Amino acid sequence: MLRRHAVSMLFGVLARARAGSFASLDRFFDSAGGAALLIDVRTRRPIAVSGGALATRSLTPPGSTLKPFVLSALIKSGKLSASFSLPCPGRLTIGNRTLDCSHPPLAAPVRIDTAIAYSCNCFVAQVAARFEPGELARVLDSYGFGSPSGLIAGDEASGRVLAARSMDAQRLQALGEDGIVITAAELALAYRSLALQVARPEIQPILDGLEGAVEFGTAQHARVPGAKFAGKTGSVLTAAGEPIAWFAGFLPSRAPEVVVVVMLPGRSGGADAAPVAGRILAAHRAGRL
Repeated sequence: MLRRHAVSMLFGVLARARAGSFASLDRFFDSAGGAALLIDVRTRRPIAVSGGALATRSLTPPGSTLKPFVLSALIKSGKLSASFSLPCPGRLTIGNRTLDCSHPPLAAPVRIDTAIAYSCNCFVAQVAARFEPGELARVLDSYGFGSPSGLIAGDEASGRVLAARSMDAQRLQALGEDGIVITAAELALAYRSLALQVARPEIQPILDGLEGAVEFGTAQHARVPGAKFAGKTGSVLTAAGEPIAWFAGFLPSRAPEVVVVVMLPGRSGGADAAPVAGRILAAHRAGRL
């Protein structure tokens, strides 16, 4: 009987693969719903999906999930040393917008890893000034932002990355607040590209920060007992004023096997998207997907 059950499960998996369908993640959401993708780092293929149309056709700013790519590009280009730090005043004004850092006051200067772990807006906005005009948009393009991911068959929207025309615009873009809209599928593919680079020395401060976000920072509600993984939250408003919650990350952090992305309209990243991601990853580790 067990053998028949195993054979039945195998045929089910093969049938889904032939049909281009995937395991569902719907049970991890409440009635308000959302979008999520779990993809295989090695093959690039989706393992499980929820809210497929929302994951591939809804264009929203990525918020703070963009920060690791910004800081990684600055390190790789030699514009930012891995040991760089600066004090965080806790609040900054960009044009007519005032942005607070949500983390508690930090006695020591903020490093790259702590800037990611605590999602420090002041740190990222200040170092973003080191990009040449138009350079940040080219960097984001290189990670696949602004292009359809091709992860799921069907009609997929293409994100947009604008070349910043002022330093204020560049800083807001670096924070994922303005000048860029993406799909959840694009974000999943971008985090896969980051996961494929974890062995590179210049990525280590980024990886330390993503691990720290889960262990003690903004993403700690995603923690999975016994698992060490990398993650980043984001909370942002759309042009229409709708809040969007994000979580993106990969597991295990030092030898990534899967990438998970969660997007929840009307929610907050650390409080809402992170727990959903944690439940998905826990189920994956337990073989329950």
